[in-house]
Amino acid sequence: MGLSLKNILKPALLRPVAILTVLLTAAFLLPACRTASSPSASSTEVRKTKSKAVTARLSRDGQRLALRFRLKGRDAFALAETGAGSVRALTFYPDASKLNKAVGRGARSVPVLGSTAWQSLRQVLAERLAPVSEREGTLLLAGGNELIAHRSGGQAEFTSLSQRPRGLRITRRLTEAQLRAEVFQDRGDRIDTPAGIRGPVLFLTGRFPELVFLDRPSRHMVFLSVPSNEAPVLPIGDLKAGENMARQLKSFIWRSHVLAALRNPFSTSARMVASATSITSASLHRFLVPLPAGPVPPLSDEPEMDPEEWRRTLAGIADCPPSKATLRFRIGGDAFFPDFVQAVQEAKRAVDLQMFIFDTDDYAVGIADLLRRRAADGVRVRVMLDESASLTAAAAPPNSPMPADFVPPSDIQRYLRHDSPLQLRTTSVSGFTASHTKIIIIDNKLAWLGGMNIGREYRYDWHDLMVEVRGPLTRWIEKDFAVSWARAGWGGDFAALRQHLARISAEAEAIPVPPGAIDVQPLYTSARRSSIARSQLEAIRRSRRAVWVQNAYLSDHAYILELIRARHRGVDVRIIVPADNDNGIMAANNRALVPLLRAHGVRIFLLPGMSHVKAALYDGWACVGSANFDRLSLRVNNEFSIGFDDAATVERLRKDLFARDFARSRELKDPDPLTPADEIMAGFIRSLAGQL
Repeated sequence: MGLSLKNILKPALLRPVAILTVLLTAAFLLPACRTASSPSASSTEVRKTKSKAVTARLSRDGQRLALRFRLKGRDAFALAETGAGSVRALTFYPDASKLNKAVGRGARSVPVLGSTAWQSLRQVLAERLAPVSEREGTLLLAGGNELIAHRSGGQAEFTSLSQRPRGLRITRRLTEAQLRAEVFQDRGDRIDTPAGIRGPVLFLTGRFPELVFLDRPSRHMVFLSVPSNEAPVLPIGDLKAGENMARQLKSFIWRSHVLAALRNPFSTSARMVASATSITSASLHRFLVPLPAGPVPPLSDEPEMDPEEWRRTLAGIADCPPSKATLRFRIGGDAFFPDFVQAVQEAKRAVDLQMFIFDTDDYAVGIADLLRRRAADGVRVRVMLDESASLTAAAAPPNSPMPADFVPPSDIQRYLRHDSPLQLRTTSVSGFTASHTKIIIIDNKLAWLGGMNIGREYRYDWHDLMVEVRGPLTRWIEKDFAVSWARAGWGGDFAALRQHLARISAEAEAIPVPPGAIDVQPLYTSARRSSIARSQLEAIRRSRRAVWVQNAYLSDHAYILELIRARHRGVDVRIIVPADNDNGIMAANNRALVPLLRAHGVRIFLLPGMSHVKAALYDGWACVGSANFDRLSLRVNNEFSIGFDDAATVERLRKDLFARDFARSRELKDPDPLTPADEIMAGFIRSLAGQL
């Protein structure tokens, strides 16, 4: 969780102070930005290379693969990691010396097979996975590609999910682990022993990813890609960075403050007042409200908070009554995005999508293409995004490799609008606040909410959560979208007020209650509403047995104080934070929080990778959605979350999210005592993060 320039420039650092920091930093760094020298082999060269021109050596532990490509008039040398990971980028070196050192003595040769052998193996795998019926398909993720194995004219084949044939139903899904199990299961066909080889083997694919490494004894299957020829030295060091930064300045100054003040005078003023008030309150709270003193008691065996009493309390906090819905937790990009893509493909009338970030990487552009196609089909497609956040995200490359020949558009707004009937509006960061909500509605009957934006990181790289919603609750989600859509238009606050006062349509009122529906409470944050913060602070105060929280951005002092107070009442308080936080300041804040929280008996777990989940359990009540546990999300941003206390649904969240993440996390034990200088620095970092 290092505090580095790369982390600070990551796309989630989109808070007000960070936006200005990025813009000012860019003014000094941009003239010095240069692209890295080209790798020793391009993607095109590798795709055209014959297997005889490639040699591969595997280290004794099977974790590193040294490659030599004999190209026209030169050699190229690359190293690949063959352990965990679906797609790994090759690292090129000017000569073989570092490769020899990396693989060490005792490295063994690995046979290399060409693209024809790979296509043959791919066809056999399609035969294994495709259902018998031509109206059914098996969905899988292979090499960063979403594929459907199905039959057409009696022949098994793979088709991209984005090109799913009309009428084809996904009846089976394979995780990456399940796909590996299929590949390495002996069936007596050519996959078992490609070219008579049962040990490690390397394939050239002739496409992206350019190579595939299979090792049957260790059950490793790793796709290897060639990095782009123009990998930037700095995330902002792209040739188009100047245009990007100019547009960010225009968005921040002109659209978010000048134009927003004219179009939305009331909400802009309210957001500015709320932002100033919350900053003052956050600053004073640290000094005026003391932390609990005395020894930390053992865990309590008291019963959980009374659910009936809690519902009555929540009714006085919430902005609207609870509504019926079924909830399905889609944990990870593998679980959410295929459902989302299929729903957009099958939409009959309308697709409404509000995102904080709509990126410009290859996966986001694929989603943009799908939305444009559906708009061209006559489906009403409305997209709302935060302009500043999306521009900042576009300046930072994703963690996982993209096709080397992919050229991102300079502006996702222009790309979405170009030659398309798709409707698009942008939200502003007026008053140093943002519309951080992530909601999707399909045909007014299916919705999602949670933490995922549109981009490669959310699909492949990060741990995150979306909730699928069916039932009458979707009308409240649609209502929230409609008000935000109206406010983002030329009618501004006046159009939003009219939309807010408008009656829910007869179609929305007629949404049936699906079997198994539960009571779900919509919760909001805005300049005038704070039911997300009020409900969760009160839930902590009433909890008697357990408070479990997972969030990457835990900096609100009032929330942290209530967690500590709960532990001093004997409550089991646990927090999951990511090991690789995308936000440099929040990464430093999490490190600074560890000694404080551990001193008060709070258990802290470090989850591998980056977790973008926003979820909490308070005894038998759960809250999930778009809101972080920082000042902006709890006090002033536009956020949408939900709360529920159905025992079976809460238990599913406890088991499928928290229990699994605790199991794969590392608990941070008592740290070394801080020196006085460390105490001062930790306090400064917590104070700084508390303003975000």
